[in-house]
Amino acid sequence: RDFSEKDVQWIAFVQRLKDTGMPLEQIHLYADLREAGDATLSERQQLLEDHARGLRESIAQQQRHLDKLNDKIALYRSAVKRGRFS
Repeated sequence: RDFSEKDVQWIAFVQRLKDTGMPLEQIHLYADLREAGDATLSERQQLLEDHARGLRESIAQQQRHLDKLNDKIALYRSAVKRGRFS
């Protein structure tokens, strides 16, 4: 089957929404709004802004977790370097 460039871009965008953790229900809502046309632009914008906000919060939380893990790794490296394995 042949897909237009626009089709390929749409599929890639939907995949990106999925990859960033947008629930399937919201992806379907976005697709329905898109299908409804330009009258839904502000609703689509709000949906994406809400998702982006949640994604930023998730990234910040993951960064805090990573920082704590790196602190623990540094502690172990220091202990290993000093020859303390307890």
